[in-house]
Amino acid sequence: MRDVRNMIVGAVLVFAAYYVGLVVVSVSTLPIPGPLMGLFLLLAMLFLFPQLEVHTARFVTFPLKHMSLLFIPAVLGVSIYWADIQSNALAIAIAIIVTT
Repeated sequence: MRDVRNMIVGAVLVFAAYYVGLVVVSVSTLPIPGPLMGLFLLLAMLFLFPQLEVHTARFVTFPLKHMSLLFIPAVLGVSIYWADIQSNALAIAIAIIVTT
């Protein structure tokens, strides 16, 4: 029961930081993404209240363990557009090298 409570508190913390970050960026028109601002807010919250780390760690462990599932759509997109990628391989390679 305690693990479930820790996960719920962690979920509330993570999602609250995310949405507060979105609101802060939209209200203040900062030139950074809202989720990044939420991440900074969550980091600040964890520095100010270290006891919240247990709750946050309980919640984020499962998604981090299964992060590879989030890349399935990208891999499928590559396989669908493989012919276009092959025909533009030189331009893609130049763009990757120049921007890196």
